[in-house]
Amino acid sequence: MVKVANILYATDFSRHADRALEYATSLARLYQSKLYMVHVIRNPADKIYGTLHGDYHGLIAGARAKAAELMSRYDESVKDLNHEALLKEGDPVYEILRVIDEKQVDLVVMGSHGEGPLEHLLMGSTCDKVVRSAPCPVLVVRLPRK
Repeated sequence: MVKVANILYATDFSRHADRALEYATSLARLYQSKLYMVHVIRNPADKIYGTLHGDYHGLIAGARAKAAELMSRYDESVKDLNHEALLKEGDPVYEILRVIDEKQVDLVVMGSHGEGPLEHLLMGSTCDKVVRSAPCPVLVVRLPRK
């Protein structure tokens, strides 16, 4: 059997990421793995954080607080698991790859389309870049067909 001691679940708090959490927690239970849940703050003025004005320090403080609040919504799903929530700042691909190395991650689980279509067209998706660059398998979870 393949050893999966550490699983990384990357979230942008989208519906796609929420669906991926179901797989990440199921696999963590199956393999009795430690689950690392990571969110990367790329832009502290992003509308998901609700802080659209102020100086940079105020924006980042507000984004950190809101991201921690959003991350806490997963508490019930992971209460029976060995887990750690991580909030990072910067480029999501770089930070996810850094956590993979630091935590010796064996498997990454992430949603397929958290970003908007324009951003995906201009920059490529975070998911695509992680799949191409990660030193471990990456499970990409899509929303079910309607």
